[in-house]
Amino acid sequence: MVYFVGAGPGDPDLITVKGKSLLERADIVVYAGSLINERLLKSCKDGCELHDSAAL
Repeated sequence: MVYFVGAGPGDPDLITVKGKSLLERADIVVYAGSLINERLLKSCKDGCELHDSAAL
């Protein structure tokens, strides 16, 4: 399953409950490093593969 989660205005406290839940359960996260607060990535579970799309 693929989900797209908006990072909101940049404050990690403002992500939706569902968005945070999806990050916590994701096996792989592809993110735009220039657009998100990297503190959001701390919500990802151990072992989650993180890929900054800027490098792709």
